[in-house]
Amino acid sequence: MSADLLQLDVDTLFEQHGVSEIDDVQKKIQTVVENKREELRTMVGERYRDLLKAADTIAAMQTSAGTLIEQVHCVQGNCRSLNEQQLLGFKTTPTDTEVLLHKRAVSKQLSNYYSTMVQIKLLSSLPELIWTHIDREQFYAATELFIFSRHISTGLQLDAKNTLMQRLPVALKQWEILRPFHITIKQAVLGVLERELLTADIAVDCMLSLLLLDKCDLDQVLQTFLQLRSTAYFNCLQSQGSDAEKDKPRRVKERILASLHILNGTIELLDTCLLANGLLFKRLAECVAPTAAPSINRMDSSDRQLAHLLPDIIAGYKPQFEKPKLLPEQMCDALLKWMSKINSLADKQLQPIFGLVSSMQTIQDIKLAAGTTVKRDYAHLEQQLTLPQAQLDFYTLKYMPLINARVREIIRSSWVAAMQQTYKDVVKLVENISQPTPMQIWREQSDDLPLSLAAALSDQPKRLANRTKGYEAATITLCAQFDTQLASIVQELNVLLQEQTTRAEDKLALINFLRETAEQQMTSYLTQLKTLRLQERQALLQALRNTLALIELCPHLKLCFCQPSSWRQWAGNLTVAGAEHWQRLCALIEEELLQFWQLIVDDILASHSCTEKLPQTITHDVVLRDFALWQTLTLEQRDEEHDQSVQSTIRIPSQPRLSLQTYLHQLIHVLNNAVPQTLPSKVLQAFNQKLLAQLLAHYEQLSAAQCTKDSQNIALQLYFDLKFLERVFAVNREDRSLYERFHGLQRSLRDCIDPFDFELFAEHITTHVSRSAARLHGELGVLTPPHDSTQVANASSLSHEADPNVLCLSSSGSTSLWFPLLPIVMPQAAASATLPVERKSNATESDKGATTPTRKPGTRKNDASSKSKSGAASFFGMSQEWFR
Repeated sequence: MSADLLQLDVDTLFEQHGVSEIDDVQKKIQTVVENKREELRTMVGERYRDLLKAADTIAAMQTSAGTLIEQVHCVQGNCRSLNEQQLLGFKTTPTDTEVLLHKRAVSKQLSNYYSTMVQIKLLSSLPELIWTHIDREQFYAATELFIFSRHISTGLQLDAKNTLMQRLPVALKQWEILRPFHITIKQAVLGVLERELLTADIAVDCMLSLLLLDKCDLDQVLQTFLQLRSTAYFNCLQSQGSDAEKDKPRRVKERILASLHILNGTIELLDTCLLANGLLFKRLAECVAPTAAPSINRMDSSDRQLAHLLPDIIAGYKPQFEKPKLLPEQMCDALLKWMSKINSLADKQLQPIFGLVSSMQTIQDIKLAAGTTVKRDYAHLEQQLTLPQAQLDFYTLKYMPLINARVREIIRSSWVAAMQQTYKDVVKLVENISQPTPMQIWREQSDDLPLSLAAALSDQPKRLANRTKGYEAATITLCAQFDTQLASIVQELNVLLQEQTTRAEDKLALINFLRETAEQQMTSYLTQLKTLRLQERQALLQALRNTLALIELCPHLKLCFCQPSSWRQWAGNLTVAGAEHWQRLCALIEEELLQFWQLIVDDILASHSCTEKLPQTITHDVVLRDFALWQTLTLEQRDEEHDQSVQSTIRIPSQPRLSLQTYLHQLIHVLNNAVPQTLPSKVLQAFNQKLLAQLLAHYEQLSAAQCTKDSQNIALQLYFDLKFLERVFAVNREDRSLYERFHGLQRSLRDCIDPFDFELFAEHITTHVSRSAARLHGELGVLTPPHDSTQVANASSLSHEADPNVLCLSSSGSTSLWFPLLPIVMPQAAASATLPVERKSNATESDKGATTPTRKPGTRKNDASSKSKSGAASFFGMSQEWFR
């Protein structure tokens, strides 16, 4: 029934039976379960009762056996006594000698019996005692007891033919129990010698155990010891710690420090134990000394009380050692082999472990922990073993190079990660470039200016200054992220530089490596940027702005080259070299980005070429449409012969051609759309060079035309244009090629003009060129050089005595300003007073001529300088012309 209940299918039961039937089945199952439980209790109770009964029976048997043995002894005694009484009348009286011999034989037999029994008892007690010493890690005592047991067993086996030994096979069986202790003790000793933490006492105890157990010489023990220490070193690097920590993963720092402790501890153990008069030799001398206690003294007190029953060869047994010898040459060879093996293990295992160190703080902790370890002087050991000097300094020879290499790798990998992330961000900004919005940069915002002096003096980004440089919010964010990553690198390196245990030369090498890495990564960044082969204007502008911003907005990038003040004590001569490398990097970036600017400049000039915008031939329609209204001047001269004045009228150009002005303004408009801020001076210079080269080619074509040679006015207008361009673009003798082309072209145009007329026009043309350049200089400010030297004739320079601008605008890694200040033009009345040609008050440039006497009047002094300055001018120390 129970089998059927156990094989029930629950699903089938609920499908085929009702609730009441299911309840019955459940009750039956419960009944069966209770029955099984009762059977189990009964069975267990019966077995337990049988066990107790068997124990009682054994105890009773033991008592009965003791009583029986006692009674047998009594029967034997009674029988012996009765036998002697019955044979008393038949015995002959023995002599005294026979009695004495008989007593001696009986005594010897009895002594042999007791001795055998005691030896068997010792053999039965030794296993537990040996295990006790092994558990206490007293391996020499365990080995001595094992050798003592082997000595006892050997003696009993030699007496195997004795009748008593034949009746007592327990001696042989007991030796079979003791025999495996040879392997057990040796394995325990080898396991202890593989530990990370090993004291000198335990190491000496293990070496003595090996010497006694295997009867080997000291050289073999030394090799075994060094081999096991290399195994401990390997296990430590493999993250195999002590038994209590095997299940826990060990930290990298702990593994490195533990491995170093193993190496230093091994050398310390060799120095303490195996050198002359070492601890091992002292312990050996104690063991072989005549006063050394015999091995039986290691037995329990109950066993030692029976020592008088043992023969002297057992009772007085002591372990014997051959006099160990360890030559310095043997120790040197073994140590060199061990160090070679350690070197190979360190190359394969230690270097990957250092590769897992990810922070400078961990390295500093390692160095501090290694530095706090008490370093022993092994000079005497190296001298005795004829080893090279500092050969045993593992920290300096093995760990310091790996630490320095890891520090360099952390710096390099951090720099690579930061630079790659920055490059990806730059590429993303270049790819997602949108239509430029120049007004966005110049639109005033509420957070442009700092709200307090503390905010202005803080290291927060100067929003207005950044926007004047053309840096958008995305660029500023990119630079902030890059600078944060560099700040972490500098901070981590500073942790090591402030650490006292690091040598000065290592600190100097790390500073130098940081600079080299920064220089290498920045150069690699520029190379990757050039491989993009950007062609679109906005993409080029975005790339070069972001690159320039890395220098402007990342102060920690400069710190990688020009060390902080806290590093100067270690940097030494590197400070000047770092500044030179920084300037060289800035120059390299400017040079590489100048190529980007060249592409932008070439694109602008290609799309707005003067050959397309300026008329190629000058016809009458072009003259009427293009030549601006000339100024008519009336010259009054005195005829000395007739003593009367003679007036003559001349017409000279007053401004460049309208097409030239329109073309220059179109270029300015294109530049403003392409570049929301003014071009850098180098870029502007390159742009002007190419622009002037195109314009000169255009004017050379016009000067060679027949219409120019036939018309003096056309030649005069072209000559005026060239003088204007030369003045506005500040072409001087330093730019020899342009200067010679300008003047050569001017000479060719001057040849087309009547010499007498040109002599009359020359002074007025110069004056008009100066006026036109001063008037249009502000409009052409985007194209004009930042170091403009345009002057009104015989007037003071338009530059200020001091720079009145309180905002330092921008610099691209050098001293050149991107945003030149607008010129301050003097008022017309003040300017006209200094001109060599005095204009009439009722004459204008457009419709009236100016009467100019041939004799130049003296220049009038300007009274403006004597006026009192305004309050603002007095506050800023500026001249009053600044506010006009």
